[in-house]
Amino acid sequence: MKEVFSMHNEFEKWLKAFSEERLPLWNEFPDFDLYMDQLVNLGNRYLENFIDVKITASMINSYVKKGLMERPSKKKYTTTNVAELVVISLLKSIYPLETIRSGIKQSTKDMSIADSYNYFANLFNRTLSSFSLTNSPQVDSFNENMIQLTEQFAIHAVIYKMIGEKLVNLQRISKTN
Repeated sequence: MKEVFSMHNEFEKWLKAFSEERLPLWNEFPDFDLYMDQLVNLGNRYLENFIDVKITASMINSYVKKGLMERPSKKKYTTTNVAELVVISLLKSIYPLETIRSGIKQSTKDMSIADSYNYFANLFNRTLSSFSLTNSPQVDSFNENMIQLTEQFAIHAVIYKMIGEKLVNLQRISKTN
């Protein structure tokens, strides 16, 4: 029982610290162009607590080649590229790159990239900061078996992923008709 209490306390401390993390807003990005190594370093710094795999130059080159990110101008990357990199890096763990590309194009069709990114970052930050085990209707109780709690989070992730993909696909279809 002492071990479960200790794990619970450790998890609660981590969750509290994690829920205080945040994505930068557009106006917090550098207002000057960046070289590849600067973009890689900045992306990794912004996302260090959110992604498991570090961003690399080859990843960025791949995103540009696949049309997920705007091409650099004279090997320099803009604020738009920083925003694209943050969004892609967060979403690629749950969505195929084609779905992300389509979603980015759709979200920037009716609003600026700055407004679209700020909406995403603000929603991410609000959701993260408001999350706790005690106020989440999605989680029954930490007192349940740890594997059952893990299963609850996994199930929610899978269901939300499916719903999100369907919405992106429906939006893409409605724009072509």
